[in-house]
Amino acid sequence: MNAGYKLIDKLIEKPSKLSLMALNKVLTLGIPFNAPHGFKIIELSEDQVRITLPNRKLNHNHIGGIHACAMATVGEYCAGMSLLSSFGISKYRLIMSEMHVSYLYQGRVDLEGRCSPHQIDKTKVQEGLENEGRYSQKLVTNISDKNGKEVAIVTTTWQLKPWEQVKTKS
Repeated sequence: MNAGYKLIDKLIEKPSKLSLMALNKVLTLGIPFNAPHGFKIIELSEDQVRITLPNRKLNHNHIGGIHACAMATVGEYCAGMSLLSSFGISKYRLIMSEMHVSYLYQGRVDLEGRCSPHQIDKTKVQEGLENEGRYSQKLVTNISDKNGKEVAIVTTTWQLKPWEQVKTKS
């Protein structure tokens, strides 16, 4: 199994300030698409995952607000981290299969995504993995600005599958 995946699982296992700092570094290297946006995981617990989306020029759209795609990406990232915190990456391949975003308000200050791992029924997931060899999990991430105003709701659907059943290379 990929040594990087085991490292990620270890960092997620007991999140502390130091492990979150290391996890942010590892994921910035491992997910190069996310690196320029400046996302930071600031909380990773059994109750919630919180990731910041800074208000900076690179994340702006043509009218000076935070770009819709940056908000969608932080929503995806929060949901993915919720699954990783529940199941890890060394045993299961996680891949997003659907995304829907409702934009409610224009983001013009720092934003934060929040997703709760409590949305995941671990028993149902395990049963689906055992019976079907895969499982689809829907997760909702709320994006709000630093003033608490909700700006977007991101709904993602993820497929979990044991690595040994994945037919493509990792």
